[in-house]
Amino acid sequence: MPFQHVLLPLDGSPAAEEAIAHAIAVARSCGADIHLLHVQKPPSHTDEHSIDPVDWRLRRAELNCYLKRLGERVSAAGVALQVAVREGRPAEQIVEYCDESGIDLIVFTSYGKGGESRFHFGSTAQKVFSGAERSFMIVRPGAMPAVGERDGYRRILVSVDGSPRGEWVACQVAAMMRGQKVEMILLETIAVPEMPRRMPITREEHATLEKFIDNNRRAAQVYLEEMARQLQNGIKVSVRLDVAPDQADCICATAANENVDLIAISAHDWQSGRQRVTGNLCQSVMCSSPVPVLVLQERTEASAGREAGEFSGVSQEMYSQPNVGHQ
Repeated sequence: MPFQHVLLPLDGSPAAEEAIAHAIAVARSCGADIHLLHVQKPPSHTDEHSIDPVDWRLRRAELNCYLKRLGERVSAAGVALQVAVREGRPAEQIVEYCDESGIDLIVFTSYGKGGESRFHFGSTAQKVFSGAERSFMIVRPGAMPAVGERDGYRRILVSVDGSPRGEWVACQVAAMMRGQKVEMILLETIAVPEMPRRMPITREEHATLEKFIDNNRRAAQVYLEEMARQLQNGIKVSVRLDVAPDQADCICATAANENVDLIAISAHDWQSGRQRVTGNLCQSVMCSSPVPVLVLQERTEASAGREAGEFSGVSQEMYSQPNVGHQ
């Protein structure tokens, strides 16, 4: 199973609750359980406006009732449930809970009680996906209609780039959606190479550039069709190929044109190393997309290549094809 334990951190705001439907949809697809977590700030003993202990206990009881009420919605969807209330700094407690409970996917909104700001993500969300080192899904509140909790996703756009990481993401999504009425769209965007300089390129250089792009386009088309053929087992798989100067803009535009309700992408593309939380392409898509983004984070470099070959039957020959890292 791609995911077994899904964490849904809630701060009591309607914005954060918009992630519930997505957590349920993923959990039902994977047969996973859902952990509802709320982190309560501890009472202050130094501030002159310190919280009264009785009020604090009443607040904790209210939080348990709040989570129980939302938990009934999760249980009604046929998903196993665990509920927890922690005390401390929200981001730290969320990451600690992930470690203790074996969480392999965190589903949360880009902002919660703090509301929308000039930044793409709230401070807690930013800290969590920076420190948890796990797959996560970002839902932008109010941007898209809620996904059907029982119907799940109908069209999923998977960004691939010819790398084992991209293949691993496609395998994970295919396994998660196996046997469901869903269309998985494999998208590869071929970047136009940059030639930064003051003088315009010559006619010969332009012809070389066009030939380079055309070669990559033809190789990518063969690659995508072969991947689709091998993944098409119990689900519908189609392919899209585009050439664009900005790959993130292309992914978001394709998602809008294809009316998808989820984008799946690797945290790291073929260029980026694991020393960063996400690669540039993933970060740009997360910041720009109104569609929920499922960011798959492989736990080790070795497991990414191994699972891509074993998880859903994608052949090892795909790794040895020339031009698999399309530019």
